[in-house]
Amino acid sequence: MLGRPLLERVQDLIPLAGECGMSAAQLAIAWVLRQPGVSSVVAGATRPEQVTENAAASGRTLDDAALKRVDEVLGDLVDRDHGKTAQMMAVKPSWTRTTP
Repeated sequence: MLGRPLLERVQDLIPLAGECGMSAAQLAIAWVLRQPGVSSVVAGATRPEQVTENAAASGRTLDDAALKRVDEVLGDLVDRDHGKTAQMMAVKPSWTRTTP
């Protein structure tokens, strides 16, 4: 669940998104794709226009300066231990299909 401090910092990113010619959602997707070890994003949507907006983010990139600004705004609210991603996504034996 997103806490108030994180939501407040996300609001601080909206002007940067505009400067980059993106929506806040597109900025978020572009930022996630610049993280080490990330090759894709699964973004949720509740309306068709959000799907279109998210898809438009696929060709967008953040330059190093914008990436640094996002990192500065988010600060310590982001867990930067990229090793956790691999651990959480590891396939557990109980998740695999067995053939009789």
